[in-house]
Amino acid sequence: MSQNNKINLSKKSILQIIPNMEIGGAEKTVYEISSYLRNSQYEPIVLTSGGQLVSKLKEENIKVIIKKIDQKDPLNIYKNINTFKNIFQENNISLVHARSRAPAWSAFYASKKLNIPFMTTWHGHADSYSILKRKYNSIMAKGIATIANSKYTAKNISEKYNIKIEDIDIIPRGVNCIDYDIDNSSKELINKTKSEWNSNSKKKIILLPARYTEWKGHTLAIKALSELKKKNKKLNLTLVFIGNKNENKKYVLKLEKLAKKIGVYEDLKILGHFDNMPLAYHASDIALYPSVKPEPFGRVPIEAQAAGCMIIASNHGGVKETILGGNERTGFKTKINDHFDLANIIDLILGLDTLEIDKIRKRALKSVDKNFSLENMCKKTLAVYERILNVS
Repeated sequence: MSQNNKINLSKKSILQIIPNMEIGGAEKTVYEISSYLRNSQYEPIVLTSGGQLVSKLKEENIKVIIKKIDQKDPLNIYKNINTFKNIFQENNISLVHARSRAPAWSAFYASKKLNIPFMTTWHGHADSYSILKRKYNSIMAKGIATIANSKYTAKNISEKYNIKIEDIDIIPRGVNCIDYDIDNSSKELINKTKSEWNSNSKKKIILLPARYTEWKGHTLAIKALSELKKKNKKLNLTLVFIGNKNENKKYVLKLEKLAKKIGVYEDLKILGHFDNMPLAYHASDIALYPSVKPEPFGRVPIEAQAAGCMIIASNHGGVKETILGGNERTGFKTKINDHFDLANIIDLILGLDTLEIDKIRKRALKSVDKNFSLENMCKKTLAVYERILNVS
């Protein structure tokens, strides 16, 4: 048995279950919590179908169990009950923490048979457009504890699944501010990235890091760029999209077509996945998160603020909770699905003096460090585990 598969039997094992470990908000959280638990009195184990972050878990000697658990059909969910039951027994699991609905159903019944505590984290939307969807979602409210990643998510769960809001643990995602410190990104790398994105060093870079999907607001950003160029043809701007282009090739082609149609294609870079997000923010002047639908949380705004990059995000969902306005301003909120307002705010930021930008950056970093730090997220999650396991 390899070192990656060894379990410390003197520790209580906490199993996190997630369909895949590709690079996304929920997946990063699983990795971060597992890494934190590694240095605690608990043994972290992850059950997943695979993904890019599996290698990172194994590098830290965190046990990963690979099983096909990402299928949503009822037959596979039913079959996985016995599979999960065997996994729980073989690995001496003390607590099961499910982070997605399909495997949560299997885990719920398997843990019930073995009298193992079962809990959930609600990362996504609590929408229930049909009776069937409502039933499918309801598993995320059946745990001994339910974690929500924002007040917005908690309110949705409470209203739609009959849980008292005070019984929901609200634990926002967190970032390690040190990782986003500009001093940890070399000036040479920042300048190299800027020149790769921008042939003209005088151009300002506007970054939109997100999955290539309609609801992330890429079309709004393109239209806002067009409005800005109409007002000032000499305006030097480059709009940069980063994400997995292979995930939605039709949508990427649609964005290219729109940019050509309204005359901003030369000012647009549609790029693939970018590994070093702190570097991406440091190479940019403004970051955008103009989601057309409310996000349960939204990691980009807190990452941008931690990196000292001006952020503009849609004024709805959990994102509203991450950006302060008024005299305590840490970023900017734009009207929902309104490219004119987005263009106006970009123009406003471009007109700010260095002193005002510096004040916003300092407040943003302070806010993230206080409310959205990785340390806070991990400590609060550990406190939930200890409450369930009756550890004082």
